[in-house]
Amino acid sequence: MGVLHGLLVVGAIGLIAVAPCLVCLFLISADEMFDRGMRVLRRVVRKVARRRKEPEPGWRDGPVRRWWHMSWAGRALHTVAAAPPPVPAVPPIEQLAGDLRRLNRLRVGVATRSQVWFNAVQRAYDEALRVACVQLGIEQYLDEVSGVDLEVERLRVEGELQRAGLALRDAGAQQR
Repeated sequence: MGVLHGLLVVGAIGLIAVAPCLVCLFLISADEMFDRGMRVLRRVVRKVARRRKEPEPGWRDGPVRRWWHMSWAGRALHTVAAAPPPVPAVPPIEQLAGDLRRLNRLRVGVATRSQVWFNAVQRAYDEALRVACVQLGIEQYLDEVSGVDLEVERLRVEGELQRAGLALRDAGAQQR
């Protein structure tokens, strides 16, 4: 009975000594889990919003609409009432590819001389990557990550853009 009582006292003292460490570990992991959960939630919300933007097939895309556009009245009305084509708000993809190549050369060359230049060129490069991803329909998370994760995400996005056919480096440029 005395041994059991002694073990109980030692266990209680050990638990009291270790309890603050356990609470700290719980709080640290809870913060990381909350951040991870918020990232997952943002991705899900983006996917749902993207799905809602897709038009639902209906009678407007059916044979009546096709027949109307093929008829002389439909064609005449369409040509008279047609609005001018919208002017794109983003630069053409060729110009964007040129900007990405130029910024990549600056990032490796001139921008390494000063931390201010490097940060400015890096931000411009990331913004150009975001615009290219939007134009080509590639998912990117450059806004959500930082540090080493940002470097990894940047490399992933560059690979996805190259896979989509966008040349990000000149033919003679060195890989970093």
